[in-house]
Amino acid sequence: MTYVGLALMIVGTLFSLLKKDFLLKVHFLGISDTVGAVLVVLGLRGDAPRTILMVVVLLVWGPFISHVLARMYSEGSSRWNT
Repeated sequence: MTYVGLALMIVGTLFSLLKKDFLLKVHFLGISDTVGAVLVVLGLRGDAPRTILMVVVLLVWGPFISHVLARMYSEGSSRWNT
């Protein structure tokens, strides 16, 4: 599962380099990096409670950071340049 996660993160990064719109880049990277990181953590097969905690943290923080970046990009130009 670790290699599948790494491949997913690499493919998401390559697709984001092809797009010009920032919001599309954040969308590609947010999904591919979150799912890829979860697959990498699940592939490590460590301690069960720690693995579950890491997966939950990744599933919460990945989309949250993507949302914050997209929100600041869309509102930042009108809010900070006045």
